[in-house]
Amino acid sequence: MKLLKGITWNHTRGYAPLAVTSKVWNDFQPDVDIQWNIRSLWSFGEEGLEQLAQEYDLILVDHPFMGTAAKSGLFVPLDEHVPAEELAQLRNQSVGQSFASYEYDGHLWALAVDAAAQVSVARMDWFERENRPLPKSWEDVIALAKETGRAAFGRVAMPMAPMGLLGAFFSLYANQFEPPFTQEEEWNIDAETAGFVLSQLTSLYALIGADYLKKYPVELLNRMAQTDDLVYMPITYGYANYGMAGYAKHPLTFGPLPGTRPDGATLGGVGIAVSTFSKHIETAVAYSRRLAGAECQSTLYAMSGGQPANRLAWESPVLNQLTNNFYQNTRETVEKAFMRPRFDGFHHFQTEAAWLLQQCLLGTIQADAVIRQWKTLYTSVRYAINH
Repeated sequence: MKLLKGITWNHTRGYAPLAVTSKVWNDFQPDVDIQWNIRSLWSFGEEGLEQLAQEYDLILVDHPFMGTAAKSGLFVPLDEHVPAEELAQLRNQSVGQSFASYEYDGHLWALAVDAAAQVSVARMDWFERENRPLPKSWEDVIALAKETGRAAFGRVAMPMAPMGLLGAFFSLYANQFEPPFTQEEEWNIDAETAGFVLSQLTSLYALIGADYLKKYPVELLNRMAQTDDLVYMPITYGYANYGMAGYAKHPLTFGPLPGTRPDGATLGGVGIAVSTFSKHIETAVAYSRRLAGAECQSTLYAMSGGQPANRLAWESPVLNQLTNNFYQNTRETVEKAFMRPRFDGFHHFQTEAAWLLQQCLLGTIQADAVIRQWKTLYTSVRYAINH
């Protein structure tokens, strides 16, 4: 018996499709048993990979860690284990930059199995009942938040836990102006423009309060789907599960950011990587290939709670009907999403930059000081580690 261990993130979307596909794999290959553990969203976005690579054969990972993976040698370069024609097909079938986000320094370090970006989400039954249009601008978001404020349970909210909040800054900046980093991963943030975007976030924060600095998307999506407390979030990572009938009390409707352009949202998603410490590398690669392939993505993976990265799955009428048109409504946003830098050390920048952003909202650091510290930190990490 070959026993493989995997680590994923703590949500139905992260765990259920892996549990199901692994059991199916075992049904037809009884000499292979793949067991999955889960870690928090905080761990997924910020914790290092070294210990995980030593403990697990398969690791579900975020693309900003690819520079670290390339430099450390913790992951197997999958381009050396997967036929070139198969990789070309997966690239061609990728939703936006999902496949490309796991390529770094000449190698592919993970296969895209989950695609996402920051989008908006609404309780359409409430908007229809109140005869209100969805917000089409940040000004509309603020107006709705004021009109449905604390006396009405604060029906507009946004997850402002560190990584989500920093991603929201990136999304607002890129959606209204231009990507905050160039394709060469160089700093591209204008101080005056950044100050304007920070003021937009501050204006919403002032209406919803400090509790949201601890909130991750799942907690707020759960509340929106189970209660009438929340009816709209302008920026959060999309979760197809919440559009499914039977998943929660109230199916949710996801759509583009409340702006005039469909591009600029922060790219999310998940890739599956194989540890170089694994004793069963070829088996782990074989399962990963199956998981990332169009057939599995369009059927078993998506129907067991996953959010596929393969374009053929996103085009499926069956999957769109199943998820309240999640894929149709958010596809253009994901296709045109902005990819964060991936150099070794970028995740360190994210952690510190997100903390500074929260301090700005709390009023302990001025916006201009935050922007200066961001640039200094980014330059230091970018060049100290990589030159």
